[in-house]
Amino acid sequence: MTDAPAKKRRLSRGALRVMAWVAGGLAFVSPFAALSASPKPSTTSAANTADEGRRVIIVRTITRRVVIRDAPKTPQVHYVYVGGGSSGSSGSSGGSGPVAAPPPPPTTSTSGS
Repeated sequence: MTDAPAKKRRLSRGALRVMAWVAGGLAFVSPFAALSASPKPSTTSAANTADEGRRVIIVRTITRRVVIRDAPKTPQVHYVYVGGGSSGSSGSSGGSGPVAAPPPPPTTSTSGS
């Protein structure tokens, strides 16, 4: 009754490495074995006789040409706000809103002619 249970013997590191390499090799080779065991597709002459009742699907691709152009050049308008002061005894503020800036003066040349 005092018998101790026998210890399980563990595998050595070398044996574990061999088992790991074998498992890795089988995992690498198994997809190739499955592909080689699958049935081969039939030839085109046999496929043509079986596919006579199928619809034909035509795929057309549409290519659109995109042209990017610059925005049209428009003259920029500068607004000058004129503050209105009170002039006289009228109750209005005197401001009339935004007013467009006057055009720039004409260019003059001094090249002498």
